[in-house]
This record gives sequence, C-alpha cells and structure tokens, in this order.
Amino acid sequence: MSHQELTDALASVHRELANADQLDPGDVERLQATMKEIEVAIQQRAKTDTSLSENVTDAATSFEESHPRLTMELGRIADMLQQMGF
Repeated sequence: MSHQELTDALASVHRELANADQLDPGDVERLQATMKEIEVAIQQRAKTDTSLSENVTDAATSFEESHPRLTMELGRIADMLQQMGF
C-alpha cells in the first residue's frame, strides 16, 4: 500500500464528509481529529502510541447505517494503515 493511495483515500473521506448531511457534529469532530492524526503520522513517518487503524475503525462505526460509502472508505483507510504499521 502506497502513501499516495492512503492520501487519495483520505481526500475521498474529506469529500464525503463535506457532502454528507445529518451527521452528528461530535462524530464528525472525532473523525476529523483522527484524520488529522493520520496525516501528521504519515508526514512524520512515525508510529503513535495508539493504533491509527483502530481509531479509524472506531470512528467508522458511527457512520455505518447513515453513510455506508463513508464507512467503506474508512474501512479501506484502516486496512491501509494496518498494512503500513500504523
């Protein structure tokens, strides 16, 4: 899994969030914080104390029923992060 693929997937999630209606503001805030953490970790190429893939998976559960495309994209990101050791 390349960094470019992960960057593309993150951009896709940002687009989905921008176009999604009726999302809980707290869920969106947590997801945005997790996305920022991923972006920083990629830039620094450093592992964090917590598993970023687990954070993404946890964030995705909030959107499973209302936004399946967003959930699917977050699942892809979690898989990529796990393969990259994040």
